Amino acid sequence: MREEGAARFRVAPALGFRPVRRDALASALSIPLVALGACASDLRGDSSASRAHVVYGTDDRTEVYAHPSAVHRAIAESAIAVEMSASAIDESDPSDVRVTYSRTLGEAKMLCPGERFAEQIEPGTCSGTLIDAQHVLTAAHCVDEARDCDGSRVWLFGFRYASAGRLAPLDADDVYRCRRVLAARDDADADHAVVELDRAVVGHTPAEVRPVTSLAAGTELVLIGHPNGIPMKIASGGFVTRSGTDWLEATLDAFNANSGSGVFDTDGALVAILDSGETDYVARGDCNVVHVIDPPPTDDGEGLTYVRPALDAFCATPGLESPVCGCDGPCVEGPAGDRCPEAERIEPVSQTVRATLVGYAPDVEGSCGGQGPDRAFTFTLPVRGRLVARASGFDTVLYLRSGCDGAELACNDDVSEDDRGSSFDVELEPGTYVLVADAYDADVGALVLELTFELFGEPPDAGSPRDDAGSPIAPDAGTDRDASSAPDASSDRDGAPTPPGAEAGARGDAASSGGGGGSGDDGGCSCRAAPGAGAPTHDVRPWLSLAVLLLAWRLRCGRRSCRRRCTR
Repeated sequence: MREEGAARFRVAPALGFRPVRRDALASALSIPLVALGACASDLRGDSSASRAHVVYGTDDRTEVYAHPSAVHRAIAESAIAVEMSASAIDESDPSDVRVTYSRTLGEAKMLCPGERFAEQIEPGTCSGTLIDAQHVLTAAHCVDEARDCDGSRVWLFGFRYASAGRLAPLDADDVYRCRRVLAARDDADADHAVVELDRAVVGHTPAEVRPVTSLAAGTELVLIGHPNGIPMKIASGGFVTRSGTDWLEATLDAFNANSGSGVFDTDGALVAILDSGETDYVARGDCNVVHVIDPPPTDDGEGLTYVRPALDAFCATPGLESPVCGCDGPCVEGPAGDRCPEAERIEPVSQTVRATLVGYAPDVEGSCGGQGPDRAFTFTLPVRGRLVARASGFDTVLYLRSGCDGAELACNDDVSEDDRGSSFDVELEPGTYVLVADAYDADVGALVLELTFELFGEPPDAGSPRDDAGSPIAPDAGTDRDASSAPDASSDRDGAPTPPGAEAGARGDAASSGGGGGSGDDGGCSCRAAPGAGAPTHDVRPWLSLAVLLLAWRLRCGRRSCRRRCTR
């Protein structure tokens, strides 16, 4: 079991500790060990490998603010997180979160006078790296207990010194909790997991991920994390010593709670995760000092897992959408309205739309918020009118745009302090608009969207049906409409603005979609007319149906967004 402030060890029942796992360090067996080692092996450490770590040659751990690489400083300040007990921080003031843990590294490890960082507190248990808006890559042994996702532990970004003796300020946007653990694997060849956080991360930029298949011996690497759970450090000067299919070893200066730390190349791309290594400290009389291996070995080192197998497992998660999973994989049908160019067409009549945001991606954001999943709808007003919109069901955000890339015309987060729904009331000119139902964070569910339209004039006479209509009106394939509801409210009137890509996404005729090839990055997906599981239902008020029947009729195919999932 993992201890507070230490990584998990596996102990041999008969001995109480295991010898160092590398024959290159056989001479170290005569030294009393403070941290527990692991089994010796000519291959990479087995599943009982130690989570302890060590210093190779010179101790290269450096405070973030003092590190010479601007690239790696930026990564440290934005993308690196540490896991710790929620009781170690004070979240009572969202604008001023404090780490209240008080035990120092010197006290915890009984360090001898003069040991580095002895005066710094050590609340952390593991490290991780942000790889997209809501996911942290770490080691599987860091998140293998129920408490890791029960709310009693947090992932804290920015726990570092901003200058000598001064910790960087923290706020609520630096504190997150585990929602679920994905892609967990802990065996002889790999140790990785991805933590899905309780909401999208605000104010932090994910690291660049480079899923390399192999790194040559001698490749220089940089470790960024929280050694022994103290404030973040950057350790340069490590080199690859050997490599397998999913694992490699390198002479990185690492310690307990560095487990899960990101390992970066000199360009700042994330290439591996630290998972195991040698002994942290050795005894010197009645106190302990850092275990130093000098000269560094050329055929041994700290155990690392390539990010590639972690991403392969992560991107295979059903329903998952993440920018790190983009590649030339199979075309997978996305849910209706998941992206603006494929916004769901609705009629400009008063109605209640019942839908869901479960399974949707956090693609866009309004000026008033919206860090969670979102769903786009589009409608066309034939004349000037008014829209009163209200969203409820969870902590919603609602905004209106003149097109996918057009101006924002209205945005609302909360109706009031007691009502986490959202609403707005806006008057509009004739044209086509995009309505986005968004979420404040990742906590979403059933959505209720109440729309009240008021038209300030009579729609123009649509005349007879267009010659190329082909057949009478086809209802939107993505909706379940009442039989009395109107056909597509969209028309081809001159002067009606249409958002870029929205018409092609909502229409299925060959002229606008290239023979059904889809819009933008559809990648050859054909036009799909089958309704998805998340299709909304519409309760259209019958007394407005006659007005809509005057609008132009045309045949459309309800398109679903084409998603590409990685099949590396």
